Amino acid sequence: MKIFTEKRGNPKTSKNKAHSIILHLAPADLSGWNVCKFSTDGCRGSCLNRAGRGGIGAPDTNTIQLARIERTELFFRDRAEFWARTYWDLHKLQRQAQAQGLPAAARLNGTSDLPWERIKPELFTDFPNIQFYDYTKHPNRTDLPDNYHLTFSLSETNKAQALQVLGRGQNVAAVFATKKGQALPETCWGYPVFDADLTDERYLDPFGIAGLRAKGPAIKDTSGFVLNVDGTQRLSLSAQAAFDSLWQIDRTTQRTSLCA
Repeated sequence: MKIFTEKRGNPKTSKNKAHSIILHLAPADLSGWNVCKFSTDGCRGSCLNRAGRGGIGAPDTNTIQLARIERTELFFRDRAEFWARTYWDLHKLQRQAQAQGLPAAARLNGTSDLPWERIKPELFTDFPNIQFYDYTKHPNRTDLPDNYHLTFSLSETNKAQALQVLGRGQNVAAVFATKKGQALPETCWGYPVFDADLTDERYLDPFGIAGLRAKGPAIKDTSGFVLNVDGTQRLSLSAQAAFDSLWQIDRTTQRTSLCA
């Protein structure tokens, strides 16, 4: 069993200039172990775990889904074997990148959100020439190795934390209900928005909000996880009513917008 998926086998990392690999575990608690501590209803419903070939047929017969569960089980049940295979893949990545004259990059949380810098801190010093990167909803992952870059991921519940992240000069990723081929909003909350669909190499981004277009299940999201093209949360009528009640909003006199 391979731990990582190579660049050509993933629609995100295939856009990277670096020779890249990505680790996909079974998201949230699909394996029986929770690998997404800060997941929300919106992100679980919009997760790309079931996008592409991962969404063909029933999950209990889909080979991609079964492989992700198997990797997750290996991580929790046989940590030594998991790391042996991980190191094998990372050494292979380094050799291939060097042979091609390319930088090497590895995304550790393709469909998970584990704090690898705490779980295996020596990983980053053992592979100083690999650029590691991820998205995360963990609010306090700030003490990172030099070769590990994180982009905070906006959900329907963590706007305050996202603003704190932006305030300390770090990037936030947000999903917009922008169709393929259409332009993303230029600004959100007063911060510039850049097109994060052009590449998965978040460690090369300028400062601001990494704008992503809704894909797969996220296209139909109405939890507020996905933002409308005008920057407001896209909510179902029931979710809108709950949101208004929480914030005591009277929509006959006021309209709440997430983006300026």
